[in-house]
Amino acid sequence: MSVTIQDLPLVDRPRERLRSFGASSLSLQELLGIILGHGSSKVGSVINLTKNIFSKYKSLEELNDASIPDLTSIEGVGYVKAVQIKAAFELGKRLQVEYVQPQSGNIFNSLDAFKLADKYLKNEKKEHLLLFCLDSRSRLITDPRTISIGTLDSSLLHPREIYIAAIKNYASRIILAHNHPSGASLPSKADLEVTKQVSDAGKVVGIQLIDHIVVGANEFTSIGELYPDLF
Repeated sequence: MSVTIQDLPLVDRPRERLRSFGASSLSLQELLGIILGHGSSKVGSVINLTKNIFSKYKSLEELNDASIPDLTSIEGVGYVKAVQIKAAFELGKRLQVEYVQPQSGNIFNSLDAFKLADKYLKNEKKEHLLLFCLDSRSRLITDPRTISIGTLDSSLLHPREIYIAAIKNYASRIILAHNHPSGASLPSKADLEVTKQVSDAGKVVGIQLIDHIVVGANEFTSIGELYPDLF
């Protein structure tokens, strides 16, 4: 016989404990149960459902990496519940981004770009290229934009995509950032070729590329500092 939330004493129910003692008093399973709201006809209560989920995914990192098809393969998790889980993780990511977002009016530099890019790119299994649009005083204009996904290659990535986005945001300067899923931040030959190509194109359109940073595991390399001649 499965246990339901209604079987618990009122003071032990997750929502009541959250109201009385705060969200930090709840277990991961209880927090996920509140997000999902209820179980399903296949598995019964939400308690059973969250047990099924955490029996497959042993950590939040694993659960975060799960795709919607991965999640819907779990008995009792349909499309709507899978989307709820993905949305909850995205809210957490965006909160972290707000913590490191430079305040309006502050100069945006390579360290800022790393801190912000790291929140977007952490745990990504493919390379993502981010664009940071800055004004003439090096202040961030808008949130970073993903320009491409996949290994950087100057023969595949055209500066046009970068500068179309920069022009639309009225950028005077830009910074690029991309991750190395391997964890090492040393730029590859292709990284340097892309940097040179984008920098040269920027001189033509009048939008300066001031740096391209490579994000590794808790570290980064500034191509601008390492190879200033590319700029």
